[in-house]
Amino acid sequence: MTHSEFKKRFLPLHQILYCEAFRMLGDKFEAEDAVQNLYLKLWEKREQLTSLASPEGYCRAALRNICIDRWRVLRMQEEKNLEIAEDIISEAPPEIESKETEQCLAHFLSSLSETQQRIMKMNMSGYSFKEIEEITGLSEANIRMIISRLRKRFRKSYII
Repeated sequence: MTHSEFKKRFLPLHQILYCEAFRMLGDKFEAEDAVQNLYLKLWEKREQLTSLASPEGYCRAALRNICIDRWRVLRMQEEKNLEIAEDIISEAPPEIESKETEQCLAHFLSSLSETQQRIMKMNMSGYSFKEIEEITGLSEANIRMIISRLRKRFRKSYII
């Protein structure tokens, strides 16, 4: 299949495929990546696709599989982030008044990733969720979840 044949056959489907990917993934950038990955795979298999009866049906099925794979990866990353981010405090509770407990907090913060440390330090310094969102580029909901889970993890590990 030549470049021009490929363009005539598959490029008119771009808008339909993008809408489908966006519906499945719910994110503009993820949808664009999924469609781009689909076109890459189509191009790599272009010689095998010359006899397709329904290019749109084939593309939709392939895109669905790409979106499902991407959704699984995103879900696994989210679950991992949630486990890591579980349990930390936004402000020092009464239990964190002694030097020993402050050392525990310092040790706990040093065990976190750079991003988690930045979020926690900003939160403990009085930054609002909106300010943290602007600085880190993470969504406010994600920041709230990270802080909540890190609080719980801290309490479980050091206070109780």
